[in-house]
Amino acid sequence: MNEITSKNAIIYVRVSSLEQVDGTSLESQERLCNEYAKREGFTVLQTYIERGESAKTADRTEFIKAISFCAEKKNKVTTFIVYKIDRFSRNQTDYAIVKQKLKKYGTEIRSVSEKIDDTPSGKLMEVMLSGFAEFDNNVRTERSIGGMKERLKKGIWVWQAPLGYCRTEKGGNLVPDPKIAPYIKMAFEEYAKGTYTYKSLAKYLNEKGFISRYGQPVIFQMVEKILKNPLYCGIIRVWDTEMKGAFEPLIDENLFYLCQKPTKTSRNVKHKKINHDFPLRKLAVCQFCNDPLTGSRSTSHTGKRYPYYHHHNKKCSYAKSIPKENFEQMFVEFLNEITPSMEYENAFKAIVIDIWKNNYKGFDEENKILRKEIEELEIKRQRIFELHQTKVYDDTDFLAQKNIICKKIAQKESMIHDKRVDEFNMEEALDFCFDTVRNTANTWLKCEKEPEERLRFQNFIFEENIQFSGSKFGTTKLTPIYSMYQEFLLNPSSLVTLQRIEL
Repeated sequence: MNEITSKNAIIYVRVSSLEQVDGTSLESQERLCNEYAKREGFTVLQTYIERGESAKTADRTEFIKAISFCAEKKNKVTTFIVYKIDRFSRNQTDYAIVKQKLKKYGTEIRSVSEKIDDTPSGKLMEVMLSGFAEFDNNVRTERSIGGMKERLKKGIWVWQAPLGYCRTEKGGNLVPDPKIAPYIKMAFEEYAKGTYTYKSLAKYLNEKGFISRYGQPVIFQMVEKILKNPLYCGIIRVWDTEMKGAFEPLIDENLFYLCQKPTKTSRNVKHKKINHDFPLRKLAVCQFCNDPLTGSRSTSHTGKRYPYYHHHNKKCSYAKSIPKENFEQMFVEFLNEITPSMEYENAFKAIVIDIWKNNYKGFDEENKILRKEIEELEIKRQRIFELHQTKVYDDTDFLAQKNIICKKIAQKESMIHDKRVDEFNMEEALDFCFDTVRNTANTWLKCEKEPEERLRFQNFIFEENIQFSGSKFGTTKLTPIYSMYQEFLLNPSSLVTLQRIEL
């Protein structure tokens, strides 16, 4: 091993890409740097080889290792040898910063192929070379971006293919991925129904077998990213402009814009911290002080832990701890009390089906009018494309006008979707609904292992917190299907109008 001297050096070599497009190979750079070190009497301690990482910034793997090695005082590195200044950096600011940092470590930069030293002419040459390196890099970047813009104008997506698309050849345009594309379409179609949040849709897609590019389950952030990406309807939207892609869209524009509006489910979901062990935590409140009840475990003198529900407010005279099992049993009994009877169920079904049949014809007529309006809007949209092609509309005007029309079409499509009764079986829907309602307590108990589903079910029953007197559950505001049953018990004729039921 070489003895450490006052002329210790490291060598750093780099090529611009894995294909070594600049024509200067790693091997020749390393050989010339070693020859230079031998000629100048330097002892080479380490050689760092960067394989295809950009010199636009100082954020390079081997480069960082080289700087760190120089920072170690015990290494006593006096010289940082490169083949050319542009191997070191293509950014003049980065070059000056790193050079100053090396100077603090007692290390100077030497270029094998360029005359740079501490003389005035050498310093001027160093500044000029680092500046030319940055200029050359900027020119290359500008040409690259120019080429990308030209390809984008032709409708070619130049970046990585999004999930659901792939490329069959290098540099080619997007083509649908036969394995993933059906799931992307499914995501849009299901979300457009208005019954899913991003999180519940992610769960649904996972159950259907959809996985990410890297084999991981789909999460709600990915679902949101997919639903907001216009590429799936054939629109390229980058650099404050928009153009039509020359690749096959996975969905139509109407479906895309339909999924951009917030759904009732996404607006109204109550976000609560879920406690798996205490599902009624914060749902129940004290009837006297109105403070919410919480849950925790206490430890006995034997070390065994027991779960209890209790008050937040310890000053309440009615505050006490209730064993979890007893508390939840009282809740189940309360659910049985508010569960609609079979008499109510039959009366409810009969009235709803009667109203449904009477309104069916009206819905159909309204849909015909909406479809006619959509046809007229489609003609206007096509006209906007024609005006853009003939340069009457510039890119900004085209984008603004097209978005206005697309949103109007999406609104009309949404209205049709809300009235789409020809494929809807009301009797089956009512049976499904009441299968849950008539077994309220059992349904709640079955959700024990699915805390999120249990919370959603509780929100389905109660519009507000439920009061607890210390021995039983009492007054609370129930959702319409349950509150109407309470009215029905007092007055059976109250069910006739069904004023609060949204068909």
